[in-house]
Amino acid sequence: MRAMLHPVRQFAARLRAASDSAECLLRFDTVPQEVVLSRAEAVAGVLSEVMPGWGCRSLPGAPSEAVPVTRVTAEDSGRYSYQSWWSRAPLTDLGLAGATCGVVADLVQSYCDARPEMIGLHCGAVEVGGHLLAFTGPYRAGKTTLVTRLAAEPGVRLYCDDVLPVNPDGQGVALGVQPRLRLPLPEGVSDGFRAYVADHLTVQDRRYGYVRCDGQAPLGTQAPLAGLIVLRREASGPARLHRMRVADAVAHMIRQNIADPGETEAHYDRLAALGAQLFCATLVYSDLEEAVQVVRDLCAAPQLPGSGVQIGPMLPPDPVEAETVPADLAQVFCRAEEVSAREIGQDVFLWQMAGRNFFRLNPVAGAVWALLEEPCYGHDIAETLAEVFVGTPQTMIADDLSDLLGQMCARGLVRAEG
Repeated sequence: MRAMLHPVRQFAARLRAASDSAECLLRFDTVPQEVVLSRAEAVAGVLSEVMPGWGCRSLPGAPSEAVPVTRVTAEDSGRYSYQSWWSRAPLTDLGLAGATCGVVADLVQSYCDARPEMIGLHCGAVEVGGHLLAFTGPYRAGKTTLVTRLAAEPGVRLYCDDVLPVNPDGQGVALGVQPRLRLPLPEGVSDGFRAYVADHLTVQDRRYGYVRCDGQAPLGTQAPLAGLIVLRREASGPARLHRMRVADAVAHMIRQNIADPGETEAHYDRLAALGAQLFCATLVYSDLEEAVQVVRDLCAAPQLPGSGVQIGPMLPPDPVEAETVPADLAQVFCRAEEVSAREIGQDVFLWQMAGRNFFRLNPVAGAVWALLEEPCYGHDIAETLAEVFVGTPQTMIADDLSDLLGQMCARGLVRAEG
């Protein structure tokens, strides 16, 4: 571990020596993006560690007005605040790995924005047996843990644990970013994987840790996307594959695209054409090691699926995506920690740092999020919405708001108090 962190400390020391002020300006060879570090030079060393190949360099001068700028500031407590270019409010009280995660997210967003021909699929992706598979799914489906565990297997190459850029020709592009796991690891992971993570951690704080993978594909590595696997994690039961309609797979890709989609119809047509070329399935699992074996069996032949792989019938909608319990509007609601709004093109997303999940907001949900800048009663939000939607029965507004807040609470975006 000490040997792994030594280059980080060296790079941070050089940055401190090169700067006569408390601010450090970073630029990158791969993206039109700048990062301003205020008393936070350690973040620069961490970035060079977790995303080698991005050409991170320190330069004198002020940030440009022509490119996105991300800011990280060291707080007096020793923690960090992170201000994204795409968000109006900063995230505060972050550890070193958490602040790094925010910067990485912005750099990946800039990478996609600078290449408008690409889609940015929110997924984990690994190449197994020559087949590049994208793993996506609902909130806390376990995609990062699964692809990191797969990357520990011999011959497996990790393309990403969060976002996979995909070219118009269907080629997935590796970003060369180390996977980031939540710490501590969940109960139930094998002793072998727990030891692997402990031996390969590079940068960590009390909540997150980045993991060095021997099979990490370097930035810019390309392979044709061969399959889309939607994860469904259950409390018990064997790991197994189920068929998925192409239309359902395309719907997942539309929801999970973080890039500016541009013209809606053309975007859908492109994803529909991509989906028609892919092997699409749902992977249901409760045990991580069983899921790994199912994936290896799936990719054991030149064509997907491998011979002898059993694939069950299509499944009904995921219970995770089912209706949630409506919220009580008599409660006080507030934004959850480490959640921020990001404006991408014409869309507004909530970005959840813990799972790096994206939730697209419609205009009403966006208005509710704005009203939650300060904690407030649900009834007060309903009254404000009633002033906007004149002519809509207040009972209907209250019922819809109750459903919306219930969904946001269930996904960890909003907290209810009292």
